[in-house]
Amino acid sequence: MKNLVFSHFFPLEYVSDNMLPSIFAEFRDNGVKNLVFTDCMIKRILKDPAYFGLLKRICFNTGIKLVEMHSPFGECYDLACSTAARRPGMIQDHITSMRYAAECGSRTYTIHIGAHDNVYLKVPNEVVRPLALAALEQLIPEAEKLGIVIAVENAFERCNNPDEVMYYVEAVDHPNVGCCFDSGHANIMEDFPGKRQEQYGPHMHNVWLGDVVQFANAFERMAPRMATCHLHDNDGFSDQHLLPGQGRSDWKVLADKLLNHAPQLLSIQSEVNVISAGCSIRKLCDTFREIFPGLA
Repeated sequence: MKNLVFSHFFPLEYVSDNMLPSIFAEFRDNGVKNLVFTDCMIKRILKDPAYFGLLKRICFNTGIKLVEMHSPFGECYDLACSTAARRPGMIQDHITSMRYAAECGSRTYTIHIGAHDNVYLKVPNEVVRPLALAALEQLIPEAEKLGIVIAVENAFERCNNPDEVMYYVEAVDHPNVGCCFDSGHANIMEDFPGKRQEQYGPHMHNVWLGDVVQFANAFERMAPRMATCHLHDNDGFSDQHLLPGQGRSDWKVLADKLLNHAPQLLSIQSEVNVISAGCSIRKLCDTFREIFPGLA
């Protein structure tokens, strides 16, 4: 098996700081070594650097590592941010975030192109691309210096579908830029027998200005430059972040693809939200160990 790192996401923003040692210890006692360095963690650190010290102490006391950072995202952090006054600060926040990631041993830095203007202002991809590409190119020197791969994530909007993700990866064509395959997002865009446009909610039709465009081979399109992945399940229509088996993904097939057909893959990340999915940490860990024996 290739030298893969497995890590689990946990939505720490839903629990108090006093609960963090117990949450980390619960993962440790279920055999987990790594948790994802989440976007909510780094957003808080950017505003309150002392929070990093708290996390370091908890990691030291529990033996848990924070790895594979998800960048801060949203209108003010996305690469396609169109507010000119914000863009220099956005770039600097990503540079600072990557430095924290490197200090914790992360090999990947998952990032969003961003969909705010594309969705809410109906800005076409042709206008979004130069903004996002310029930001990505500004971040590459820092990623190269830190030895981190920036992983552009697929989602389910026009501006960050699998083809758009690969547009950026292929346009910069740099070893420190790859992609993050989000299986749940890909599942929303996947076609399957009996799937009908009217089953998507109003938001998805608004995002796509009508019928939702589906992508049958997201994994195959992204596999050659896949650096990391986010794994979670859903019903094929909305971003539910369910436990494998609670949705419609074929996990045996997906595991085989990841382990044997993604040559540049560095890490695998569970992105199940145990709180909204209503499952225990133990069930989360056991489920992924069944899918990835000897790794999760």
